[in-house]
Amino acid sequence: MKTSRSDKRKPGRPKTGIPSTVKPTVLRTASALFMEFGYDSVSLEQIAAAAGVTKASVYYYFHNKAELFAASVIHMMSYICSRTSALLDAPGTFRERLASVAEAYMQHAHIDFESLMREAGPALTREQTEGIREAERSIHEVLAAAFRKEMKQGEVREGDPLLYAYAFSALMMLGARGDASGGERSGARQAAFPDLTAEGIVDLFWTGAGRMV
Repeated sequence: MKTSRSDKRKPGRPKTGIPSTVKPTVLRTASALFMEFGYDSVSLEQIAAAAGVTKASVYYYFHNKAELFAASVIHMMSYICSRTSALLDAPGTFRERLASVAEAYMQHAHIDFESLMREAGPALTREQTEGIREAERSIHEVLAAAFRKEMKQGEVREGDPLLYAYAFSALMMLGARGDASGGERSGARQAAFPDLTAEGIVDLFWTGAGRMV
């Protein structure tokens, strides 16, 4: 029996009625590759191969690399936001919970995010850039809410909670990012401050934000 033209599936389209894991797999793979090697150095072919799918499958969900980049970064930040919230709500002192957040962040070395955004910027639409920045702000708002709560309990010095959130994020980035000299592009990653541990980040931050004894 011949299959009519209307019955043919679009290349890369998942089978009807079967939940597809292709899209989340592509998003996770793409975000990891972009954060490791940058925007320009990563192709859709590389992403498809690393995700174990066809290039047609990638194109079924995303029209071009810029669209995939924006979606994958937002997906990654959504996960980071949820993970950060869970760690901050866990038992333990606030310093211990901040150290857990820093440790989780530093386990995934990556290039400087602002450098990545400058590299990808020309290819992104304004809506894509705004979507990424909104996802980024959500992480800082989760941190800010935690700082605000601890201020009320007297564990953190009074100040701007959002400023504290950005300051703490900046310290984590220093401890986790690749050496800006270019090592990250070759895959030979090196922390900007290799001796800066999660506990060290919290100690350094606490010197300025912690409760006066």
